[in-house]
Amino acid sequence: MGTLHTPTIMFSSFATLIIFGVFFGLAWWQERKSVELMLWSSAFFTGAFGFVLLALRGDGYQFVTISLGNALAVLALAMIWLGLRAFDNQPLKVVSALAGPAIWIAITYFSDHFRESVTSRIVLYSVLIFVYSTLVALEIFRSDNFRRLPSSYIVAFVFGSHGVFYLVRIPLVLLWPLTGNTASGAEQPLWYQFVTFELFLHCLAGGFVFFALVKERTQHRYKLASETDALTGVPNRRAFLAQFDAFLTTPKGGALLYMDIDHFKAINDRFGHAAGDQVLMDFAEIAARTVPGGAIVARMGGEEFAACLPAADHTEAIAVAERIRSDFETRRLGTAKGVVSATVSIGVSTFIGREEAHQVICTADAALYAAKSAGRNTIWSTGRSGVPQFAAGQQGDGTSSHRPAMLSIRSCGSSAAARQSGMT
Repeated sequence: MGTLHTPTIMFSSFATLIIFGVFFGLAWWQERKSVELMLWSSAFFTGAFGFVLLALRGDGYQFVTISLGNALAVLALAMIWLGLRAFDNQPLKVVSALAGPAIWIAITYFSDHFRESVTSRIVLYSVLIFVYSTLVALEIFRSDNFRRLPSSYIVAFVFGSHGVFYLVRIPLVLLWPLTGNTASGAEQPLWYQFVTFELFLHCLAGGFVFFALVKERTQHRYKLASETDALTGVPNRRAFLAQFDAFLTTPKGGALLYMDIDHFKAINDRFGHAAGDQVLMDFAEIAARTVPGGAIVARMGGEEFAACLPAADHTEAIAVAERIRSDFETRRLGTAKGVVSATVSIGVSTFIGREEAHQVICTADAALYAAKSAGRNTIWSTGRSGVPQFAAGQQGDGTSSHRPAMLSIRSCGSSAAARQSGMT
């Protein structure tokens, strides 16, 4: 008597596929736009139906039980792969998914050799399972999106190992061929029983790991939403401060730009809030594409933005700030009430990696307050003395000047309060 009862294992696999098919179907019913849930539910039901046909096969070749039954099993795995591509927002390769089942049906139906040889059919079937299992595993490593989800690596392992099991099955079946009808419970080589048991474990693990994948993606979306400004798409204050604290723990240092759109309330009052929202989005887009790689741009609230430039020195920070200021100054927005143009004031402070976040932000905020006080549309920075000084932009009569302004540094609270009280 064999160590494992093959029909029992196949029935367990069938039941597992039905259960996961129902669960993913219910999930898709609640989220109709989720193509991957629909594909995965269909894949589990397709695989279960394939198991039913395979369980009905007799001693000889039959098209429905042998060709169609195994084709559905291959198609189920191909649909799993398509669902993974849909999960990653990649185009669905339907032709590639249907190619394997079509090849199986064509060869087993038209070839006398494959109709008569169980061993040849097992070799062909094993190759197809290996190919689609490998495609699933490679899909994980191909995409950056999956690297954010820990369960994706379990998916790669589950399907990668499944493909290896079926690849190893080829030399085993050549050395120890099967005897009789495997669906009837006839005693088979030990390797076949263990491979069948692996199939049951694969069905079980595959269903659970896809549920984990969907859950992690949902959690990631919630986390991203909680850290992203809904209007501009850049990080919000909470996310910025968390990342900024991390930058301050490194010895590389850098610079902080604190930016405030000039006369923003007047823009809302004259052109409407829709125009004001577009100005905010335009500025966020300009700032995000201007800062170097690795920098962070965030909306701190209202019309205030901040940018952290890791490893940037004072000169580099002023250059980036000036590009932001000049590009934003030339941006024009057409509305029903006229053309909207706006400017920005920027305060710059540098840090060497040992300061507190509050200290650096206060310094940049004091420089920003000086820029607003001096007439706006300028860039001011704090030097080693801690006194805000003009750095770039249009000062006073519209001519550039590098004359330092001897202003005392105000606290974050006082400068921010002053801007809120009318200096915006």
